[in-house]
Amino acid sequence: MPSYIGIDFGLANIGVSVGQSITKTASALKTIHVNKKFTWGELDAIIEQWQPQAIIIGRPLTEDGKEQQSTKQAHNFANKMKHRYKLPICEVDERYSSMAVQDEFAQARSLGNAKRKHSKNLDAHAAKNILQRWLDTRQ
Repeated sequence: MPSYIGIDFGLANIGVSVGQSITKTASALKTIHVNKKFTWGELDAIIEQWQPQAIIIGRPLTEDGKEQQSTKQAHNFANKMKHRYKLPICEVDERYSSMAVQDEFAQARSLGNAKRKHSKNLDAHAAKNILQRWLDTRQ
C-alpha cells in the first residue's frame, strides 16, 4: 500500500505523520525534538520503515499568503530531504494547522481526554493535518 510521510518543520520540533493513499487517512507518528542541532537518524529510520512514495511538508505562510523567514527555512529543509532521500517533495500550505491542533488539544483536555504531557506530540498532529489536507486533494 503506497504511503506518504507528512512533515511539520520547526527549528525546535519536527512533527512527522504517515498516511496511505488507499484509505486516504493520515496519522500522527512522532515529534522529533531538535536539541541545538538536527540530526537525521530518527527521520532516516522513519523513511526506511515506511518506504514512502513522497514526502509532504508544510509551507508556513503568513495569514495573507505571503512567504516569511520560516517559509524559507522549511523550503531549505525540503530541498535537503529531496537530495537525501531521492523522493518527490510536495509543499502544502500549512496555515492554521498548528492552531487547529492546539484548539483540538485544548478541547480534549477540557473533556479529560488528554493530559498536559501529551502536548509534547502536538507537532506530529500538525503534520497529520498537513498530510491529510494533501491526501484530501488527491483523486
